[in-house]
Amino acid sequence: MNACIQKGKYKAVFSDIDGTLLNTSHKIPDQTKQKIRKLREQGVPFILVSARMPKGMEKIRDELGSKSPMICYSGALVVDEKKQPIYSAFLQSDLVRRILRTIKDGGWNISLNVYSNDHWYVEDLMDHWIVDEMKITGIAAEQRLFRDEGLYEDVHKILCMGNADQIKRLEKVWIGQFPNIRIYRSKDTYLEIMSMEASKSDAIQKLEGYFKICKDEIIAFGDSYNDIDMLSYAGLGVAMGNADDAVKKAADIIGRTNDEEGLRLVLEEAF
Repeated sequence: MNACIQKGKYKAVFSDIDGTLLNTSHKIPDQTKQKIRKLREQGVPFILVSARMPKGMEKIRDELGSKSPMICYSGALVVDEKKQPIYSAFLQSDLVRRILRTIKDGGWNISLNVYSNDHWYVEDLMDHWIVDEMKITGIAAEQRLFRDEGLYEDVHKILCMGNADQIKRLEKVWIGQFPNIRIYRSKDTYLEIMSMEASKSDAIQKLEGYFKICKDEIIAFGDSYNDIDMLSYAGLGVAMGNADDAVKKAADIIGRTNDEEGLRLVLEEAF
């Protein structure tokens, strides 16, 4: 690990949240929090990069004492310090309609979630997947019928939740059926659908001018499939010890797990 980390070189940190910054109890360890606050005092921005909506990231940003921009929906939405959009990539409304109808009419036992700006829409608030997600994120979903045509506009992300076998099958079907949209598993039971114009690495590029940095001066941390492009792009890509094997292969170094404060340990060596 030491051979790859060049102390004093890096000017910005981009980090995934779940499985990376947060431990398995969905908390930021105190020492990690202190290190990130120290970075801010040194003028090094710590930017959150997540599949979450802005509302689900803001409390974490505040906990870190940061006011940096945030990369939301895995790059489909980038917001500034005041949560105003810097960049936005929507799914086409006809594609949203087709995707929702495919699930509704195809007999899939899947929990559907539609995200637009800072809104999270579901049909069944009592669905156990949605109840669990509300507990994890601390955000309340909004109930809305998916046959409402107005729902298909300005959609940043569709999230499908279900058992791992169904999610894997659905991913295979949709990659063949919808070649022009971005489809990936953020974990075994979550399938995310976004515009092809949305990715974490593209969103980072849009902030390089904002922070006056280049890719070689960036450290990125992640643990899941949707982090691969970000880790490959950054000057130093760090896969967490708990990351999927494909993520580890894409990274420059592999740190400790999120329960071992792998992120903080790398930051201690880099800054």
